[in-house]
Amino acid sequence: MAEGAQHLGRIARNRRKTGIIAISEQDNADLWNKIRNTDEQVAHLVSARIVQFAQQYEATILVFEHLGNLKPAKGKYSRRGNSKRAFWMKGRIFKYAKYKAYNAALITSRVNPRNTSRECARCHSLVARYEEGQPAEGYTSGAPLVLCPTCGMRGNADRNASLIIGQRLIARYQTSLKEKPQTPLVAERVEQSIGVMISQDVQSVGTRPSTGSARHGDHNEHGTAQETGTGMVAPISDIAHQLRFQFEL
Repeated sequence: MAEGAQHLGRIARNRRKTGIIAISEQDNADLWNKIRNTDEQVAHLVSARIVQFAQQYEATILVFEHLGNLKPAKGKYSRRGNSKRAFWMKGRIFKYAKYKAYNAALITSRVNPRNTSRECARCHSLVARYEEGQPAEGYTSGAPLVLCPTCGMRGNADRNASLIIGQRLIARYQTSLKEKPQTPLVAERVEQSIGVMISQDVQSVGTRPSTGSARHGDHNEHGTAQETGTGMVAPISDIAHQLRFQFEL
């Protein structure tokens, strides 16, 4: 990373000497190629180390911040260039970690990065971020320490941010599970389908008697046949009850 920053400094100095550059031309092409090659190598090394770390601690999912919509702040060329390069690096690290994690049977996901470094992982209040030896107040970007004035949490800023990232992933899937109705179990679906079939069969017996049964009803003064091998059967309501009872067993 330090080598790439030195190359960016040389490019900035060369641009000041060169003046206006043609739109169709690439200035300092050799230096830009060195920067890209260095960044590619670092992205591969960092992504590989992330996956190795996850495997070491038997993790099953890697969570990253979604930085696709972030844009570098306006300012000097060197400052803006460093910001663009940092965002590009983070995107490359995620891209390479994603396929390395897939080969290691790990899942990757991304969450909203808003205020992940400003929020307390314990009580979700805003934290103070500061340098060691400095007052624990305000917010210094990139400082290693954090203090929550609300709950008193004190610790490493990167660890606190990583906890927030993990919490957001869990909260997102908990919300989705609450919103979607649970799919019924296979046994429940079978039970419901059989119950419908039994109900339909009973209705068909009660509403559409056979012609032979109807004729037999003229002799015993009932609208439907009540005949078995002994000459008598239970009423239709008892038949339905027996079917349901047999199924429940």
